[in-house]
Amino acid sequence: MAKKQFRVAELFAGVGGFRLGLEGPPSEEWETEELKFENTGFKVVWSNQWEPGSSKQWASTIYEKRFKHGLHSNEDIHDIALNKGSLVDTIRERVPEHDLLVGGFPCQDYSVARTVSGELGIKGEKGKLWVPIKNIIDHSRSKNGQRPLKMILLENVPRLLNSPALARGRNFALILHELLQMSYHVEWRVINAADYGMPQQRRRVFILAYRNSNYGTPDTNGKPNYGCRKAGARGPMRKWLLNKAERGANPNWEVGPFAKAFPCDGDLPPKAEFLPADLESFTKKDSPFGNVGYAWKKKKHTMPDGTKLTDVKMYWTTKAEVTPNWKMKLKDALETDFDPKYEVDASRIEEWIYAKGNKNEFRIRKSDRKNVDPDLLELYDFCMNADCGERASLWTLHRDKFLKEVGLNKFYRYDEGMMGFDDIDSPSRTVVTAEIGTSPSRMRHIFMVSPGRYRRLSPVETERLNMFPDNWTNIDGISDSRRGFLMGNALVVGIIQRLREPLYDLLNSRDS
Repeated sequence: MAKKQFRVAELFAGVGGFRLGLEGPPSEEWETEELKFENTGFKVVWSNQWEPGSSKQWASTIYEKRFKHGLHSNEDIHDIALNKGSLVDTIRERVPEHDLLVGGFPCQDYSVARTVSGELGIKGEKGKLWVPIKNIIDHSRSKNGQRPLKMILLENVPRLLNSPALARGRNFALILHELLQMSYHVEWRVINAADYGMPQQRRRVFILAYRNSNYGTPDTNGKPNYGCRKAGARGPMRKWLLNKAERGANPNWEVGPFAKAFPCDGDLPPKAEFLPADLESFTKKDSPFGNVGYAWKKKKHTMPDGTKLTDVKMYWTTKAEVTPNWKMKLKDALETDFDPKYEVDASRIEEWIYAKGNKNEFRIRKSDRKNVDPDLLELYDFCMNADCGERASLWTLHRDKFLKEVGLNKFYRYDEGMMGFDDIDSPSRTVVTAEIGTSPSRMRHIFMVSPGRYRRLSPVETERLNMFPDNWTNIDGISDSRRGFLMGNALVVGIIQRLREPLYDLLNSRDS
């Protein structure tokens, strides 16, 4: 009997990480013939990838070259899901019916690479990409007018749970409110790929939303509930989130997809919390959201004083721990015969040591130079242009002089902790978008090949660290740096591969 297939739509598809995880891996001959996949139970029927401000759409080109079936859209998602005309009709005409919506929506507004002063949060230009996601969820309908979308799987940086800096947790609370309002339960989990035997330390928050019919909305009435059936009870929720059973627990309580794929240790508080309705109530104190959680909406709730509430939004959350299983290491992803161009020139090692080292320095903006004494500016330029091996001692020697000139429209302190060279006997650090390049950089990988010899990562190695097939991004005309950029934006395919079977089992059991 053929395995039932669930239809998938992939947003912000990049070079196809979600798709590889759900449909793959492809046949070994993928470079010379059309991709062939086993029937995993998932089939991507529509995908979208667009890189704003880029004349060459490399990611989209690679995606189309590697995958042959399913409709692919290389256009701004805003033109599909923020159309000024009839939004509902546009989405229903352009986006085929699907059971599962997936995507790693861009994280620039939440990434730790942004400064506090530059943090834009959910209202930022990239953060606005949540709006078209929400619109596609809200306006997708089948021919009979009911919502076909059963589940949603999204990925972002963990800082999403803790942003923006002055209202920690508000951005994520907004997403929770809007998903709950659209008749979905929402589960989240922060996952570090290396903790589960994968070759890269890449921490991401995965958000899994389940369609729920308990709210009586016309487009979900009579349809199955795909999330935890007893979200308000601590026992069933401990089982669902943490795979923990209490004494005398009902054997029919289910284990959720995240708990099956990514075991962790922790416990829930005695009672669930109310999701703050006032988004202005969030402050710069710690976010209320832990690395594991589940939010749902109750039709009715009675307070201890007898007050009756309707449509109450609540959530469980905890900080779970994981015992790392560092099964794969950086060395497992390295090419045996590497191109000599990735070896670091021995004359530049001091520059790499400086780039990776501890810094207690000063900087000044070009526009502020006019506000500083010329003699001090001369000393500043001397320190900045000194040999890398001398800079640390020079900044220490003249530190007090610069400290006196720190202030508005003058110098500012520039501090960085030590990064160090990479240990090939540990999982790799996170691959970044600027990974491939010859200039010394704090964030780029550098590791020892043999005593006195060091090298950087190659594009193939960045693919391996994200668990893509070798040369997945290698197409005519593409540069090494662009290939590294695409892998810096990609997810670790193994995360989706581990989640694939638990997702399928849940979808299939609810539909049977």
